[in-house]
Amino acid sequence: MERRCVGAHRLARGSVRALSFANEPQELRPSKAFRPEILAPAGDWAALSAAIRAGADAVYFGLGALNARARATNFGLDELPHVVSELHRHEVKAYVALNTLVFDAERELLDASVRACAAAGVDAVIMQDLGALARVRELGPELVVHASTQMTCTDAGSAEFARTLGVRRVVLARELSLAEIRAIAAATSVELEVFVHGALCVAYSGQCLTSEAIGGRSANRGACAQACRLPYELYVDGVRRELGDRAYLLSPEDLEASALVPELAAAGVVSLKIEGRLKGPEYVGAVTALYRRAVDALEDGALPSERLRARALQTFTRGSGPGFLQGIDHQRLVEARSSDHRGTLLGSTLGVQSRAGRQWVELELRSELARGDGILIEGGFSGVGELGGRVWSIEQALRDVPSAQAGGRVCVWLGPDVAFEAAIPARRRVFLTHDPRLEAEIQRELSDSPARIVLDFEVNAAVGAPLGIRARSARGREATWQSDKPLQRAHGVPTTRAVVADKLGRLGETPYQLGRVDAALAPDVFIPVSELNHARRALVDSLRTLAPREERNASSAGRAVVAPALAERPPIEAGLFALCRNLEQARAALGAGASGVYLDFLELTGTGQAFRALRAEFPAARLGVVPPRIRKPGEEKIDRYLASLAPDYTLVRGLGALHELASGTEPEGVTSGRSLRLGDFSLNVASRSSAELVLRQGLFAFTPAFDLDGAQLALLVRSEVGRFAEVVVHHPMPLFHMEHCVYAALLSNGTDHKSCGRPCDRHVLELRDRSGRIHPVVADVGCRNTVFHGASQSAAPLISDLQDAGVSRFRIELLRESPEEARAIVTAYRELLDGKVSGSDVWKRLRAESGYGVVRGSLRVVS
Repeated sequence: MERRCVGAHRLARGSVRALSFANEPQELRPSKAFRPEILAPAGDWAALSAAIRAGADAVYFGLGALNARARATNFGLDELPHVVSELHRHEVKAYVALNTLVFDAERELLDASVRACAAAGVDAVIMQDLGALARVRELGPELVVHASTQMTCTDAGSAEFARTLGVRRVVLARELSLAEIRAIAAATSVELEVFVHGALCVAYSGQCLTSEAIGGRSANRGACAQACRLPYELYVDGVRRELGDRAYLLSPEDLEASALVPELAAAGVVSLKIEGRLKGPEYVGAVTALYRRAVDALEDGALPSERLRARALQTFTRGSGPGFLQGIDHQRLVEARSSDHRGTLLGSTLGVQSRAGRQWVELELRSELARGDGILIEGGFSGVGELGGRVWSIEQALRDVPSAQAGGRVCVWLGPDVAFEAAIPARRRVFLTHDPRLEAEIQRELSDSPARIVLDFEVNAAVGAPLGIRARSARGREATWQSDKPLQRAHGVPTTRAVVADKLGRLGETPYQLGRVDAALAPDVFIPVSELNHARRALVDSLRTLAPREERNASSAGRAVVAPALAERPPIEAGLFALCRNLEQARAALGAGASGVYLDFLELTGTGQAFRALRAEFPAARLGVVPPRIRKPGEEKIDRYLASLAPDYTLVRGLGALHELASGTEPEGVTSGRSLRLGDFSLNVASRSSAELVLRQGLFAFTPAFDLDGAQLALLVRSEVGRFAEVVVHHPMPLFHMEHCVYAALLSNGTDHKSCGRPCDRHVLELRDRSGRIHPVVADVGCRNTVFHGASQSAAPLISDLQDAGVSRFRIELLRESPEEARAIVTAYRELLDGKVSGSDVWKRLRAESGYGVVRGSLRVVS
């Protein structure tokens, strides 16, 4: 079998090159599908070292700017060659995260980062921004590109769209189930990567605008404020609902999917990703070790022990489960009683005792406890929150003990600074938040030399033929070596297998240790020791060099749409359009002078009825439809139904639908009628290059991303793409867009849309934040929830400048406004566009928040 040489080069004596080996041992070439890569995070050098030592196959990290973890220490461009060299020395791949939106003013910074990645020989760059991705293809065509989970890929169409841009691997959205992952894998040739451990965002990655709307900092710019981890109060039909000790209504449990590794591997997932670039080396080391064992078990059958799993969770967990991988379960995903690290379950309370001036908490243990451990007692009783502290003393049967084993009953004193003002009831859960012994154990392991990589050899030696040796590491790297001269017949003692194994096994300070040696030796052959030593050194050098990158596959599927050049396109239809949530709003908007409306209803049936009614009542009006922002496998029927209404406009809200438009592979019925496609804000168009890219896919217009502020928006629309922009000038900012349903979780016992009884049809929900602002929660036709900002944002003061720049199409987005309120809003903007009032007049009249997108942020342009 012909084998590609890894890092092949000519040597003074012998050569490392491809050879044919007739009888290939199956153990030497396990299928990639059954041994997925373990991809570990690194926010600094300590975490990177921990990932190497714990057995990661690849590590992903950021470069200080343009990565989705701006708060991590990250690495500088000047450190990049050293980082890559260190990883490659241990046969670990280096993936650089450039996974934020990139503004036009950051072009030079992007270019410098891409060139540095190419020069350093990174194995892949992870991208979110479509325009930046295209730039990578220009500057570093040899670079492998992975599509970040920030690109919100949720179906095969979005994966295929990424492939047409030159992407080799897609990091799927965390909201997908195993069944949905299997469906995507069956429909695309793109490599699939899946998160298996760490924090879960409640919102779809790439679709969360909460941090920028509330805190002036953008998650799409690496500055998530973690607003989902804050407490909220629930309002049902305008009345506050008492929820007891449940306050963290949007804080999901963490993901832990080590038990699902066999199913993920069978589904065709090539990479198992661990979240945690803000975590320390103990977390990275313990979690990576857990998944190293889980993946190795695919071959040797030795499953991870419960202790190995508990070690990983002890380093950080908010409570852990399979996330969405085993399907939607709204009751399990958000327990709502905590939002920070709790650790593992230690036991439960039995009561409180007061003795000798001390308050002792009586516990029933289900795991070991020792002095110095940190514990936390679940709150929610008598208005008391969580209680916790360091264990000062332990008594068992009234005797002071340094530690106690699982199954026992103990009394614990938490020191003089911890006092219980209310009696602690029995059966409150107690968690072990900190285990100093475990932390020291992990640190000792991380200080040891990295575990050596097993290296197997196959040797072919026959008289009159060159010596051929193939080396294959346990991580799949392979190299072959062949001598320049044929071997001679032995005049004395022929070379034995023991001699070959001894010489090849002298791996010294290399990262390798000798594994199996399969030696096909002629009985009378002599192999010079110098040749074996030389072959060993050459093979090791070659193995520590990266494999040549495969040629990227940028071919598109289906019939491609050839969009005319921007300069040749006619102007888009000007006007003022309103996105409406019900028929009464749409009638009011059209009656007040809106040029057209987009219908974004909860019910498909209601959409059809309203559409037909508006066609009859307003025959000259332009009518559009709004598919859900997220489309999973099997949900294409929603697009088909909306297309069957023959709308004038259809908002394109995801990359799957954009791919179908660009490739001519839209489902039957979708291409019928006269509908024009407009790219919505959810495509995250934040630069001229990304606007040009989406317009080339067949869109007639695009909506600028809300991550832009007013000044950045003005800069974008002054370019040649500005006349194709539809700018949203009035709307409540969509904060969280999420698979999790607050209605089902808090107003039912149902786990999903089939069992919840659809409380969204009967009730109106709102969430009140710590500042007192009340934010509406709205379900869409796909049963996904969006939490909207409680106040609408108005860009009215910017409209005059936008018109001067060539923008002629504007949008208003309504939510729960009455027909009268809708009429007033549309009338105000109609008068503004007609020059009858000023932007400041409209802003004051509507009492909206002024600005566009990020209005207070400091993280706007990275210099």
